[in-house]
Amino acid sequence: MIQLASVTIGVLLGISTAAALLIAVLRAARGLRQRRRAERAAAPRRALLALAAGGEGAPELEAVAGMPDDAWRAVEPTALDLLAKVRGEARESLAEVFARRGVVARALRDLRDGRPITQARAAELLGRLGRREAVPALCSLVADPRAHSRRGTVTGVRAELRVVAIRALGRLGDPSAVAPLVSSLGGADPAPSQLVAHALIQLGPDAAPALMTALNAPQPLVRMTVLDALGRLGAAGAEQRVAALLHDDPSPSVRETAATALGRLGTGSALRPLLDAANSDESLALRASAVRALGQLGAREAIAPLTALIASPHYRIAHEAAGALRRLGSAGHATLRELAGRSGTDGAGAHAREALGMAELTGQR
Repeated sequence: MIQLASVTIGVLLGISTAAALLIAVLRAARGLRQRRRAERAAAPRRALLALAAGGEGAPELEAVAGMPDDAWRAVEPTALDLLAKVRGEARESLAEVFARRGVVARALRDLRDGRPITQARAAELLGRLGRREAVPALCSLVADPRAHSRRGTVTGVRAELRVVAIRALGRLGDPSAVAPLVSSLGGADPAPSQLVAHALIQLGPDAAPALMTALNAPQPLVRMTVLDALGRLGAAGAEQRVAALLHDDPSPSVRETAATALGRLGTGSALRPLLDAANSDESLALRASAVRALGQLGAREAIAPLTALIASPHYRIAHEAAGALRRLGSAGHATLRELAGRSGTDGAGAHAREALGMAELTGQR
């Protein structure tokens, strides 16, 4: 038994030693491969960085566009990272390199591939490269990512694919993407509304007419998302339509979003609808949104109504009125100081002092 145990121990020690040696050899080999890969990539990377740094132009462009395939594979990830960091001619040169090496053509083919991971990689690349010819294929993925799904639901990688496609459309800035982006908010598997709103904003002011049309959508989520985008875009000419939704929309959430959008639009015609909503017998949430929007509007004509509202028995209304006065600049601050200096411990004075303290903390004067 003792002899058998000794043999067993010897065998185990031998196996452990061999395993340790094998691990050491594998690590050494991996390190050697990494060093060789780094050495091979050193010269191509220098050429790439020279191009991205805005070199003389043609020499650097030709050096990168014409490098061997193995060298390009080594620096392609770096080139992708640089796309997000450089601007102007340097970015245009990098984009041309991707086109001349056939990367763009391959990505356009991959975008129509049935495998979602391949499509997502292609969508990300084409969005970064600003290739607007990818818009139709991206729109089809955003509007109905289930078209290629056997299960018929947007789950897992299909949902991730739609997210990537939405981001790509935002980067491309093509107003024709409004309808597909808006449609992604409907159905049983809506896309994340904040993501869609950000993409719609990236489309720029030219998207405003299509966004105005989208306000007729039956889904409250769509109307809220579009209102958010219109407000952040500062879309000229949208005030009347947004004010109508503030007054008439059957969804309380849509009406609150409309109030916020009116404040962001920042036009004089928004003052009366917001004052009407702030002084109405509507829900506190809607009234508070309207009061907050008066501060965003920046109209001095709102100072007197806000001064009355700061004395409201409803804490939320009074608090928002004080905050709105704080955002109205020197005239609003003067009103707050007058209210804060009054004798007694009335609610208006307390709210004014709180707003002045916040102004001090945020550097507002």
